[in-house]
Amino acid sequence: MKLDIITLFPDYFDSVVKQSIIGRGIEDKLFEIRMINLRDYTLDKHHTADDKPFGGGGGMVLKIEPLAGCLRDLGYGEKSPDGSRIVLTSAAGQQFGQSRAIEYSLLDRLTIICGHYLGVDERLLEMFEIDEVSLGYYVLTGGEPAAAVMLDAVVRLIPGVLGNFESALSDSHSEKILGTPVYTRPEEFEGFNVPKVLKDGNHKLVAQFRREEAIRKTLKNRPELLENLELDEDKDILNRLRQEENEE
Repeated sequence: MKLDIITLFPDYFDSVVKQSIIGRGIEDKLFEIRMINLRDYTLDKHHTADDKPFGGGGGMVLKIEPLAGCLRDLGYGEKSPDGSRIVLTSAAGQQFGQSRAIEYSLLDRLTIICGHYLGVDERLLEMFEIDEVSLGYYVLTGGEPAAAVMLDAVVRLIPGVLGNFESALSDSHSEKILGTPVYTRPEEFEGFNVPKVLKDGNHKLVAQFRREEAIRKTLKNRPELLENLELDEDKDILNRLRQEENEE
């Protein structure tokens, strides 16, 4: 997989691409990451990448010429090549989540544009196929932090990046519910004990316990995620947990 990050601040990602999981994935040639300085595609001697908005008002807008020139140089046109996608980090975008991370991890190529200021010239979105994506309902000073989060969420799903790919498959949100509580040694700490079922070696009971506790945690922290449970056994667990809540 090839990942291109288009940014005004390529140095921002120096530590990101060197940290353990991402750095190891690059060394093992499981994916490639290229930082592209948007100012290299500007058209004036001052390398101006932004300008004031038409119609007045405060703030600045990323100019269309360098962005369009950069995307075309990367091989993008009116239609993106098969197996590739352009993402723009934008406070006005659709929310990024695990399902989108999985979708992007299956691509041959992902190009992320780090948004800035008021945003990009709207004509860019008319000229290219671009996903506007936001981390959440808040505004950052630039798109680099959002791009770093998306990068991490996507590449860790590429087979071979994590030492144990099963841990990626069982992540919180992979099944649209939160992950189960987890424990490790010591078995007892200041009077708090690891649940007995996790130590008895009965894999069926362990699986049942983990599923129930995952639903319990989701009910507590993100109940809206439980609206579309598909399995009848999960619905039975949820109904029982809700009944227990009402009896407390």
